[in-house]
Amino acid sequence: MKTNSLLKRWGKLFIFLGLALFFVYGLLPVITKSSPLLEQMALSIEENDIDPSRYYYTDVSQVKEGELYLRDALELDSSAKGVRE
Repeated sequence: MKTNSLLKRWGKLFIFLGLALFFVYGLLPVITKSSPLLEQMALSIEENDIDPSRYYYTDVSQVKEGELYLRDALELDSSAKGVRE
């Protein structure tokens, strides 16, 4: 089995990190802005000061409460702006 040099391994790491950053900060915002539904959801989340990363922990009882709140907030915001589902 051939081993890679340390320089090659560091290079692969930085290339991967660069691609990940490009995906998160370059490609995802373009996708969000290209879809009216995604853009409206992103604006609602920002306006209501919702932290979506907190919804990862699904075994916590507050997650269900938070999910219901988020759903209600998005539905209310949609109906106030006249957006159809």
